[in-house]
Amino acid sequence: MLPLILRVAGCLVLLVWGIAHLVPVRSIVRGFGETSKDNRLIVVATWIFEGMALLFVGALVGLVTYYGSFGGRLESVLVDACVGFLFASAILGAFTKARTKSLPMRLCPWIEAAVGALFLISGVL
Repeated sequence: MLPLILRVAGCLVLLVWGIAHLVPVRSIVRGFGETSKDNRLIVVATWIFEGMALLFVGALVGLVTYYGSFGGRLESVLVDACVGFLFASAILGAFTKARTKSLPMRLCPWIEAAVGALFLISGVL
């Protein structure tokens, strides 16, 4: 039962954090001040993409857990791929977002790494 709880908790965190990326896009772009139209569009696309990626990973792990046999080979491969993605994103964020003044940005790599660890532990238990 604990592996299921860890997976569900991780999925919920990713879904909430993904939505939290999508809501403030306009204010985030405004925070950059005067920039070119191209730069604004790049920031918007990047910010929305990260939110979408977090939503996708949370939904994918949730779906394979719900529909899978919990412990099946395909489920294990998909969850492991999501763990790898979360850890890679956390490492990238540690060298970029975590060095900003924004608390949510500094928290992002830790949240991604923590959820990756929850998913990893859920596969070991």
